[in-house]
Amino acid sequence: MKKDLQYYIDEFLAFLQIQKGLSKLTIKSYQSDLKPLSTFFEHKELNSINLFYYIEDMKSHFKPSSVNRKLSTIRAFLRYLNREKLVDISYKDIKNVKYSRTLPDYISFNRIKELFSDTRDGLILMFIYASGLRVSELINVRISDIFFDAGFIRVKGKGSKERIVPLAISVVDRVKHYIANERKGCDSDYLFITNRGHKFTRQGIWKIVKKRSHAIGLNISPHTLRHLFATHLIENGANLRSVQEMLGHESILTTQIYTDISDKTVEDVFHKLEILK
Repeated sequence: MKKDLQYYIDEFLAFLQIQKGLSKLTIKSYQSDLKPLSTFFEHKELNSINLFYYIEDMKSHFKPSSVNRKLSTIRAFLRYLNREKLVDISYKDIKNVKYSRTLPDYISFNRIKELFSDTRDGLILMFIYASGLRVSELINVRISDIFFDAGFIRVKGKGSKERIVPLAISVVDRVKHYIANERKGCDSDYLFITNRGHKFTRQGIWKIVKKRSHAIGLNISPHTLRHLFATHLIENGANLRSVQEMLGHESILTTQIYTDISDKTVEDVFHKLEILK
């Protein structure tokens, strides 16, 4: 390598942004993961042996889930360097750390539906649960992304990848009520807006979820609602592959933490849930 590692990291990040179209938030995450790598190899050669010591040291300082995320970034960077013929290090030999993943506590549908209402805040929780969206996806949903008659929403997920997610007609009707009664005079295309007419931040959504859940004796996060969305669907017979597509998971292994594969389609089950009747 003719230049220092940071130069190639910057080139890699530019490649991800320009060629792959990844979001600024994703690029920032890659940048954060690669910064300590740049520091470690500032005066060392990037080779398999030194990389092994770097990874072993990293494992002693971070929890397994964080290590695996960082390893994924390193593999992507090495793949780029190999393609550019800058190094000859096998990224396929870098394996994730195995660990038991703890899922959020199970909450029944009858309990979780106590969070829902026709108010904006209650609708936000209902919308997350009924769509399985991430908070970063929810705050970017626009009214123009909703196909009201068909009962679908267009979602822009990680890496700016779009997917279509079904939305129950009953939820669509409540969204229509919210738009007609609580957004009067607001011309923002973002679906959920603050009392001042601004787009919500992720922190703002977290506060709403925490406040409403604490009010009924629960302590949940937006991700809990996303988890329950998948769990309740699969409990009712949804096909794992379909749930994967709805959640926007790149790998079905990520979705597989919820249950074994079922043969029924997610759309059939979607309309069996009580919230959707």
